[in-house]
Amino acid sequence: MQRRESPDRPPFRRSYGGPHGGGGGGDRGGFRGGRDRDGGFRRGGPYGGGPPGPAVDYKALVEYVARSVADKPAEVEVVSIDRGRGTVAIKVKMADEDMGRLIGKAGRNIEALRTLVRVASLRERKRVFVDLATGR
Repeated sequence: MQRRESPDRPPFRRSYGGPHGGGGGGDRGGFRGGRDRDGGFRRGGPYGGGPPGPAVDYKALVEYVARSVADKPAEVEVVSIDRGRGTVAIKVKMADEDMGRLIGKAGRNIEALRTLVRVASLRERKRVFVDLATGR
């Protein structure tokens, strides 16, 4: 398709960044996220703002990961508490020896689980917290 040049517009130039971000796009339909003219981030990139998918069962997700890690999966208990205003708290109770495996070295495993749940909750615009319950 031929592009017509308008006498009152400068010729088309592809942007590769600059003070307002963006970069790349052009006529090729690339990434649509990025910064807007005011410096904030636009919604509607490839990961958010699309059609809503099926609802995520956060409790089942956390329970699956906790049971997969535990040596005693029968002792894993997961409780989900809806705190209102789009906030959900998930508490995990498990055997003391399994708690260390879920936490992981320097807390890497539990942080990865929290990140996974947070990413899953972005589409529904909810805040989901994963906490470990101490004591049985």
